[in-house]
Amino acid sequence: MACNVVFFGSHEVAIPILDYLFSRPEVILSHIVSQPDRASGRGKILKPTAISAWALDHSINLLRPSKPDMELAAALGTCDLILVMAYGHILREHILSLPRLGIFNFHASILPKYRGASPVETALACGEQLTGVSLMEVIPQMDAGDVVDTEIIAISPDDYAPDLYDKLAQGSVHLLDRQLGNLINGNIVKHPQDAQAATYTRKIMKQDGQIDYNLSVIEIFNRIRGFHAHVGTFTKLHDTVLNIGHCKILDTDKIFTQPGQILSIDKSDILISTKQGILAVSELQRPGGKLLKIREFINGFSLNIGDIFESAHAENIVSNQPFPWRR
Repeated sequence: MACNVVFFGSHEVAIPILDYLFSRPEVILSHIVSQPDRASGRGKILKPTAISAWALDHSINLLRPSKPDMELAAALGTCDLILVMAYGHILREHILSLPRLGIFNFHASILPKYRGASPVETALACGEQLTGVSLMEVIPQMDAGDVVDTEIIAISPDDYAPDLYDKLAQGSVHLLDRQLGNLINGNIVKHPQDAQAATYTRKIMKQDGQIDYNLSVIEIFNRIRGFHAHVGTFTKLHDTVLNIGHCKILDTDKIFTQPGQILSIDKSDILISTKQGILAVSELQRPGGKLLKIREFINGFSLNIGDIFESAHAENIVSNQPFPWRR
């Protein structure tokens, strides 16, 4: 008899898992639960999440509650197994008690490192060279359940967040392929996390995207990589916000007493000082405009050697204690 599986998710990173589950004869995807449709774009048109869109395309029963409450639990009823990836809400006992075989989450880090809301962005922003996907049992405490298995993922020096999400999406399928039989047969082996080694991430906010030139160029570049697809990164000049596109590290050693200063401008890059090292920015976007190559941007916006971009203090995005839940 096929296993009745309910899937909770919102981010497109989980689509390869859904494709895999949909292809398996031993699985029946009875319901998909995702976040409500959100207003998007200048027209504020309601758009479904990537997971909702997938469910609609595949004619799977779709539920989009504002939160996973008792009403949702009643609508789902009993099932065999619940799988979760990048859903966006903590699941409480009225959901945890539903499946016969338990609830398991695909968390995008090597647990117990980087529990919480932004493990992908934080791993990049912190300059990690390895991350992974951990298949863990869901319990009321955030990301603290026993781990069943982990797929290790290498992070390349030029990976931005979309690149890493793609790697994690495919790694999740490899992980599920190894463990699906054990999950549906109740034969999993669980390993407790070392709570003393746990670190926590928080939700990345728009203000986190403003560059702090008092960091080293390596730290700045890593934060740009991590925040690229989520909140983006930006800088300010004379109260004008300029979004940053492609950039690279030019120098990692030189020390500057005036971080954030434009050192040179040519048709390819703007060179900007940091506390240690030089950032080369090759794309900028002004308010209401398009992201432009520097040679085009400087034709319509005045930038001068010696101009100083504002710095915003870079707040901590990882801690050894849980951040307040703010989703």
